[in-house]
Amino acid sequence: MIGERLYSQGSISMRQLLYIGILMLTVLACHEIPPASIEPDRYEMRGWNVLSSHYANGTRTIDSAAVYGANYLELSHYQLCHYLKDLRNDKNRLAVNTLAEKAHDKGIEKVFLWDHAFYEMDYYPDHFKVPADATEDFRHHAKHFEGGVNEQLNLDDPDFWQWVYQDYDSLLALAPDIDGITLTFIETGTYVIYQHSEHLKTNGEKIAALVDSLAGFFIDQKGLDLTIRTFIYNQFEKEAIIEALQRIQHPGIRVMMKMVPHDWFMTYPYQDFVEEIPFPVIIEYDGGMEYAGENIIANPFVPYFREAFLHYHQFDNVIGYCIRADRFEETTAVGTPGEINFYALSKLVEDPSLSADEITKNFLSKNYGPESVRWLKPAFDSAWNVIMASMYTLGLHQANHSRLNFHRQTIYQTHTTGEWYRPDEQMRFIKHGVNKWFHNYKDIVDGLAFPAHKADTAALIRDLAWVVDSNWLVPEERFTIELFEDMLTEKQYAINLAKQNLALVVEALPYIKDTKTGQDLFHTFERNLLFTKERKAIMQAVFG
Repeated sequence: MIGERLYSQGSISMRQLLYIGILMLTVLACHEIPPASIEPDRYEMRGWNVLSSHYANGTRTIDSAAVYGANYLELSHYQLCHYLKDLRNDKNRLAVNTLAEKAHDKGIEKVFLWDHAFYEMDYYPDHFKVPADATEDFRHHAKHFEGGVNEQLNLDDPDFWQWVYQDYDSLLALAPDIDGITLTFIETGTYVIYQHSEHLKTNGEKIAALVDSLAGFFIDQKGLDLTIRTFIYNQFEKEAIIEALQRIQHPGIRVMMKMVPHDWFMTYPYQDFVEEIPFPVIIEYDGGMEYAGENIIANPFVPYFREAFLHYHQFDNVIGYCIRADRFEETTAVGTPGEINFYALSKLVEDPSLSADEITKNFLSKNYGPESVRWLKPAFDSAWNVIMASMYTLGLHQANHSRLNFHRQTIYQTHTTGEWYRPDEQMRFIKHGVNKWFHNYKDIVDGLAFPAHKADTAALIRDLAWVVDSNWLVPEERFTIELFEDMLTEKQYAINLAKQNLALVVEALPYIKDTKTGQDLFHTFERNLLFTKERKAIMQAVFG
C-alpha cells in the first residue's frame, strides 16, 4: 500500500497511517465492490425437484426452496407427474396443482412438470402404427426391446402429430397454472428412435424431430418453457443425443443433463460433452440421494457437490442447476444433514470461490448453533467415506436404489464403475484401510460377479462389448479369500467411522438448543451405524 511505503520512509505517523486505512475501508464499503468471482446474472435457473406426493414434506421443501433462492420447481416421477397423462389420475392431479399453487404463493416463479415421450404403444390409436421393419436393430438396455417390437408409430404421418397435440391440450387443461415442461425421450414407453420414418434416417434425426415438433407446440402455441433431459444409459445413446442436439432447430429450448452419466453413482466421472451442446444447460443434481441412503442416513456431501459445481461452472453455456429433494414416499432432504447440499449450491451460485469448509461451518452454525461446529464438522466431513465404504464394495456400487441387493444383475453389467472410463483408465486406488490398486473389471467385477452374470454376454454386449472383447471377465467363479478379506476390512472401516461420528454428535447435543433438532440429528447418525453393521453382515452372508 502507498500508506505503508510512506510510513516506512518516515513521511507519515502511525496515527496518519491508521487514518488512511480507515478512510480506504470506508470508500470500499460505500462502493460495495463485489468479489470478481460473483456472476449474479449467470445462473438464471435455480431449481428444486420434488418427486413424492407426501404433502407435508412437499410443502416444507417448497418453503426451504424459497428461502434458498430457488426460482423454479420441478414436479416429477410416478407419485406426481412422470408422464403428463398421470394428470388424469385424481390423486396425482390434486397433488400437482396443490404444490404448484404453494410454490407460486411462495414467490417461486415457475413450476415445471415432467413428461416422457412417447407413451406406451397401446396409448396411441392403431391407425397411426405400421408393422415393424424386421431388418431394424432394436437392441437396447431395456429388456422389453431385446426381442424387437411388432409395431412402430409412423412419424411421417402429420395426422399423428396433430393427435399428439390435441392429447396434450386435454392434459394441460388439467394443470392450468404450470409454466413449463421437462421432457425426457429416453427410458420411455415407446422410444422415438425405434419408430418408423422414411425421411428421418438416423436416431439423432428422430430425436431432433420429436423435440422440434413438441417445442413448436409447448413453446410457440402454449407459451410454456421447455427443457429437455439428456438422460443416457450408454455410449450408444450418447452418440444419438449429441447428433440430435446439433440438429434441433428450435432456439427456445434448454437442456438439462445429470452431473454424471447414466445414474447417480458417486464413482462416475462428469459428463464430457457439455461444450458440444448449442443450448443453455442446466445441471441436474441428486440431493435426494437415491443410491446413497435417501437422507434416512447422513448424506452431507459438500465437497462432492462443490467440486461438481466448479467443474460445470467453467462452461459458459451452463446457466443453472436443478437438485432433487427426495425420492420415495416419505424421504426428504429438508431437515436432515443432507440439506447442506442444497445450501451449498445456493451459496456457490452467488460466490463460487467459497470453500467447502466455509460452507459447512456456516450451515452448521446457522442450523445447530456455533458451539456445536467443532463436533459436528468432522462428522459431516467424513459422512462421505461412510457411504463409500458401505454402499460401495472396493469401488463397485452394490445398493440398488439404496436397498440391500447384492444379486442384482445390473450391478455387475451396466452399473459398473468402469463403464464410463477409457480402457486405459480402469485402475482404482481403494482407501478405507485397504490401500490397494484394483482394476475395475479384471479384479473387482470378475471377482465379485456371480458366474451367471458374466456368462450372460448378450446383456453385457449391449453396453460393454469392449469389456467382453478385452477378455477381462471369466464366466466362472473367481472370488478369492484375499478379496473377501479386503471387503471385510472396508466394511469394518465404515462401522468404525460411523461409530466415531455418532460419538461426535453425542458430544454436540448439549450445544444444540432445539431438542428435536438434536434428537433428529442423533437418530440419523445412529441409523448410519446400524446401516454399516447391516451391510457388513449381509456381505459376509452372501460372499462368505
